[in-house]
Amino acid sequence: MDTFFIEFRDPLFGVVVFFILLFILSFLSYWWGRHKAAKELRDLESFLGKFESIGEGEKLTEQVQQNSLSSESWLLLAQSFEHQGNYEKSVEIYHALLSKNRDPIFQKDALLLLGKSFFKAGFLERSRQTFLQVLQNHPRTPSALHFLILIYEHLQQYDKALEVMESLLELSPDTVSEKLYLECRILIGDLRIGIDEKAQKLIELYESHHKLGYMVFEWLFTFRPLLAWKHYDQSLSVRLSDILWRVGDENLDLDIIASNTYLRELFTAKRSVNLAEGSSIFELDTLIALHRCGMQKATLQFEYTCDECNAISFLPFHRCPHCHAIDSVHGIMNLTKERFEENNSLQ
Repeated sequence: MDTFFIEFRDPLFGVVVFFILLFILSFLSYWWGRHKAAKELRDLESFLGKFESIGEGEKLTEQVQQNSLSSESWLLLAQSFEHQGNYEKSVEIYHALLSKNRDPIFQKDALLLLGKSFFKAGFLERSRQTFLQVLQNHPRTPSALHFLILIYEHLQQYDKALEVMESLLELSPDTVSEKLYLECRILIGDLRIGIDEKAQKLIELYESHHKLGYMVFEWLFTFRPLLAWKHYDQSLSVRLSDILWRVGDENLDLDIIASNTYLRELFTAKRSVNLAEGSSIFELDTLIALHRCGMQKATLQFEYTCDECNAISFLPFHRCPHCHAIDSVHGIMNLTKERFEENNSLQ
């Protein structure tokens, strides 16, 4: 029976078998690599074929294909067009480069830039498909997951955004605030939950994590102002200035206001109370002085800035529209003339 086990008698047989197995594995690995590369190429061609040109890009495409400039130089030119707001030309360059350069790493980078251009231009569905194409071949790409979340958020599909968020958390554990933000947006938009239950869950969320203070108290002061005062975090007073400025006098908590120097100055400037002689803040001090002189034709308007990128917005935000940071809004006070609505009715 030993005749069937030649390797026990001839060591060369084992070496031959080893090299045969090594050759088979190498061939299978090579074949699988070629098959995967061909599949990626077919997927890319199919992806590019989905989109018609959004501009007059035929001449530009020919220049990219025929010009001797490097692909990196064309990428810089495309990003320059993008910064100028000329998204049509930047998209055409990215499309041409994807058809010209077959390097997988370059294609991944170009697809990411293409998806961002689509996103900035407002083509959310095209942007979504682009980032899904990236994730199909490179699933561990945090930037693609991040922009996919932003797209679903813009489409108000918060459940899908939260699903993508679970994958992003595995790659970037420091994105917990974004998960809380999405959960908060889902809670606020859930029509099946009553206002009182919703208010209680928002309070629990804030007291557990001490994040999203502006978002939580904006909702509470709008729908449940008395409950907002009950759980009010005085450390947020400056950040909530614009929200507090809009609170009606009938919904004020005078005990909390009297115990906080900033709130005394803010609501004295608003003429809701008379608890401050002046303020170290120029805008509030000016309003208080004007009111004491009998001048009541001035008020505050607010602009908003992001603590992360310092971008300015005329509307409040919970996610910065420029750098997409969460809970980074900060109000800027501006003195302005108070405008009263006149009744022009003929009756």
